[in-house]
Amino acid sequence: MDPVAIKTDDYVWVDVRTPSEYSRGHVPGAYNLPLFTDGERAEVGTVYARQGKNAAIERGLELTGGRLADMLRQGKALSEKGRLMLYCWRGGMRSASVAWLLRLQNIDLEVFPGGYRAYRNAFESLLRQPWRFIVLGGPTLCGKTEILHRLVQNGEQVLDLEGMAHHKGSAFGALGQQPQPGNETFSNLLHVQMERFSLQRPVWCEDESLNLGKVVLPLSFHALLSAAPLVWIERPLEARIARGMKEYGQMPPQLLSACLAKLQRRMGGDRVREGIAAIEKGNIAQALENTLAYYDKTYLFAWRKRPGKTVHRMFCTEGTDEICRELMLFSSGFMQTNQTVICQP
Repeated sequence: MDPVAIKTDDYVWVDVRTPSEYSRGHVPGAYNLPLFTDGERAEVGTVYARQGKNAAIERGLELTGGRLADMLRQGKALSEKGRLMLYCWRGGMRSASVAWLLRLQNIDLEVFPGGYRAYRNAFESLLRQPWRFIVLGGPTLCGKTEILHRLVQNGEQVLDLEGMAHHKGSAFGALGQQPQPGNETFSNLLHVQMERFSLQRPVWCEDESLNLGKVVLPLSFHALLSAAPLVWIERPLEARIARGMKEYGQMPPQLLSACLAKLQRRMGGDRVREGIAAIEKGNIAQALENTLAYYDKTYLFAWRKRPGKTVHRMFCTEGTDEICRELMLFSSGFMQTNQTVICQP
């Protein structure tokens, strides 16, 4: 069984690792049915190292014997949701032991070859496929996320990286967002999403730096985005400020000031103080204009250094529906050029 060919959505995944292993990162949607607690796993590992495999098996049975009936009941309940895919760290004794137990009830299941480690490696193999990415770039508050959401409604393949990371990328990006996932969890979510996509159709996503708040994009994935063709979106400054007022105008002033203070080293103390003073006076629009001037320079600098080419530039005064129609018309021509981006190992 080739791990790369196994689709996450096709199974009910069961993680038999310890609770702490599961909490650090797991297959999205997987249920935790641990064979051992964290302490028990450490004890069995010590017995294995000192006394060998057979002694470790005996100790494992002593520790888990009283829980096997309950594990069997839980496994049977999970099997009513669909075919099970069991995994541990390397596809070894833990998953094999739980599989043996559940098969006593003729539960339909498989064991993921190579375990969770192989699942993580499968994502790197997925990235090396010939993807057809189209990346949306442009200054802050030009509406890229709204455009991506509308493309989804039009049936396009879209990766909403900021939505998955719960961060909008700027110093204000965490405002109003849920807590951010860890890097491993983010990578797994990205894995599942890309599994659902066809290589024969374009994949849209927003141009991002390596960091989205505390989330660091997988390096190989970020390299793929950086090399992909770019569509540069621009809007009048007044429209961007209006969008900013809609997103941030009702936020508590102290939160806005705290976010702006984070930019002091890069933006300059005088400009940050001017922005905070404007916020304290209730002039959020003025603070936005000052901040956008800084971000515009930053985006332009990154744009000029970007290795991928800008293949289309749009100055937008019309609504999102009209923009999406133009983008989809552009993408049909782009697909005819057979441009693909492959992440090198």
